[in-house]
Amino acid sequence: MGAQAEVTSLDEVRKRKRIEDLTREHGDYLRALARKLCRSQVDPDDLVQDLFERVLRTEMPDGANERAWISRIMHNLFIDKLRRRAARPEQPAEVEVAAPPREEHVWWEALTEREVRAKLATLPEEQRVTFELFAFHGKSYDEIAAKLKIAKNTVGTRILRARMRLRELFTTERGDG
Repeated sequence: MGAQAEVTSLDEVRKRKRIEDLTREHGDYLRALARKLCRSQVDPDDLVQDLFERVLRTEMPDGANERAWISRIMHNLFIDKLRRRAARPEQPAEVEVAAPPREEHVWWEALTEREVRAKLATLPEEQRVTFELFAFHGKSYDEIAAKLKIAKNTVGTRILRARMRLRELFTTERGDG
């Protein structure tokens, strides 16, 4: 049993020496490469650790460029990790979500078409006609632009101004503004 322990400790010494050599020579490069590959998908430190474990179990081919060889191993390990993760997607933790607050009805939901048309009559004709086509006739901006022979942006501007003026008229009447 003494010979077996001696062989094991000799192997451990060789492995430690190999890791120290790799770290000294390529450590900064390997950590930078791991961060570049992983971004936020995998822990780069884990990838470097896995790389060292693989390098210790694998013999480098004769005549191979050591940096290129370990870079290829790291790249392959990264791809393996992504494939494993995709094969067994993580189950989302069950989270209790609070019920949304009870929606209160806003004042303008109670307005009738007649009330809106009454206030709309006080607006300038260009805003009134544009808003009526949009709100009461369901016309698109393109259709309104073609019918009134104005730019589509002008349609949007007129509708916006009509809405703002109507809101002002209704809120003033209600005492909100």
